[in-house]
Amino acid sequence: MKQKVFISYSWSSPEHEEWVINLAERLMSDGIEVIIDKWDLKEGHDIFDFMESMVKSPEINKVLVILDKSYSEKADSRSGGVGTETQIISPNVYKNASQEKFLPIVTERDDEGNAFIPTYLDGRIYIDLSSNEHFEENYEKLLRNIYQRPSFQKPKVGTPPKYLFEETPKSFKTSQILRTFDYQIDKHPKRINSIIRDFLDAFYNNLKDFKIEFKGRDYIGIGKQICDNIHQYTELRNDFLDFIDKLTKLEIEFEFDIVINFLEKLPLLETPDESRSSWSQFEFDNFRIINHELLIYLVAIGFKNENYKFVEDVLYSTYFFKDRHNNYNNEPKTFDELYRNVDSIDKYYKETYSQNFFNSMADLIIKRIPENMEKTDFVQADLLCYYVANMNGKRWFPQTYIYDSRGKKELFYKMVSKKHFDRVKGLFNVKDIEEMKSKLNELKEKDSQNDPYNNRFGYSGSFDRVLPLYDVIDIEKIGTTR
Repeated sequence: MKQKVFISYSWSSPEHEEWVINLAERLMSDGIEVIIDKWDLKEGHDIFDFMESMVKSPEINKVLVILDKSYSEKADSRSGGVGTETQIISPNVYKNASQEKFLPIVTERDDEGNAFIPTYLDGRIYIDLSSNEHFEENYEKLLRNIYQRPSFQKPKVGTPPKYLFEETPKSFKTSQILRTFDYQIDKHPKRINSIIRDFLDAFYNNLKDFKIEFKGRDYIGIGKQICDNIHQYTELRNDFLDFIDKLTKLEIEFEFDIVINFLEKLPLLETPDESRSSWSQFEFDNFRIINHELLIYLVAIGFKNENYKFVEDVLYSTYFFKDRHNNYNNEPKTFDELYRNVDSIDKYYKETYSQNFFNSMADLIIKRIPENMEKTDFVQADLLCYYVANMNGKRWFPQTYIYDSRGKKELFYKMVSKKHFDRVKGLFNVKDIEEMKSKLNELKEKDSQNDPYNNRFGYSGSFDRVLPLYDVIDIEKIGTTR
């Protein structure tokens, strides 16, 4: 794709002329044919005709207008060769407000840092080559502009999600239970366990309606279908979050085993019915994403409402997860069995947003956090899941850690307060400060033996890392203040 440009500039000084020639030579070396008076205007040529032909020629893709103090002054006063060029260029610039042929290049600024720009180019977006510090970065912008290869490309328009055009919104039984929750608890507090059971059963049954059956192996289409499905379940998910929010604010005891039984059933959504003989490997990825985020939401909401006992029960209960072959898996498990990492939406995500993501699933989850929850609460819950799993030799990668750069989270930096420590110590399964210190020191020693040079980890290519718990919590300061 051959590109041809004409350079318009002022003979301000020998140094400036040399700068312009160096720019022209570099453009030539990068495959762009440059027309400039020093090379192409010969003795006997008509200067006015030469300039006019360059500006109006359809073969010239861009006119690079090199701006310094001298050029700006001569253009505004219509003096010299620059003034002549201005008389030719300005009508073409004003003729069409969207004209992209004329590209201002700033090479000099005044004492206050303002670019020298003539009146006829005022308001135009320019390329700034006035700073040695940012020259290479902005020179690349110039090349991309000439070759019409911008860094950020507008994605193709896709097809709208089908759920937006459903004539009647889905009505879930969970919504009905939620609407009467406050009344039922106020009038019949002893029914709390049956209300929880009814809601979670209704939620699980409604969730089963979001099964997907793929046809073909179009990975972009598969990714879109999964993302659309996740968005479709948002209303149902919000019912779940609102219910857990109400539940964790209550000062009424209830049987947590009901919640455990619900969580133990979730893996069943990730496998096909026994009646089916074939299925796509991606067919249940929507439920894998859902199960993963629901677990984190339980922790996040419980912590937000300061119901630390609820969070402890989520993180330290013993689970016997169900599967299709055995009603219950006989092996006792912990919460980390619900950890999932789904990459089947990566190609669709890249196509939609025209960029790479450290983790598409994490970005999808973060973008869908409801307005009544802070992003930092969710990320903190994800990190807590990791730290608890890590302390107990389990696996969990906090996929969302890069989405909150506020530094240390409240749960951890407040550990200097004995009052705070006593309230949250159960989250780390310890009885007192000494046991907490001992656990952290053991973890630190273990890490130093396994990999003394790399006790932090995170996404490849990201400067943000996941700090080990003993770096997040100052061990010696735990409980040192009231």
